[in-house]
Amino acid sequence: MSDQKVFKYTLEHYRKEGVSEEAFVKWFREEHLPYGVPLMKKHGITKYAAHYRSPPLADAFHAILGQIRPTWEISKADLVLEYWMPSLDCLKNLVTDPEWNEMAADGEANWIDMSRSTIHVGYETAHLENGNFFDFAEKK
Repeated sequence: MSDQKVFKYTLEHYRKEGVSEEAFVKWFREEHLPYGVPLMKKHGITKYAAHYRSPPLADAFHAILGQIRPTWEISKADLVLEYWMPSLDCLKNLVTDPEWNEMAADGEANWIDMSRSTIHVGYETAHLENGNFFDFAEKK
């Protein structure tokens, strides 16, 4: 496990009103990803993952969560995107690349309610990976 900090940027997106879940995922996978992922690699993004919301799974888990943590809310974001990179410059260079804006980001406003998108910015620290523990104090 490397001691180098990995910058992580997480973005939550919501479908635009009137866009079906099926059409949204199809657009993302077939139109956005083919342009976006090669550009991410070009600008030094080392890992990129998409988390697609499953309403039936969220609803089922909501009943369990309500018993354990009744004040917690399950996010209703339709898509959570995670970017890992060695520095914030990778992301800055990506989103200012004219090719990103002409190809990968083109048409997002037709699919995404940008007024509701939220981000998380920070460093990822793994504490358990492949059965190994990292970076925490031992029990006393």
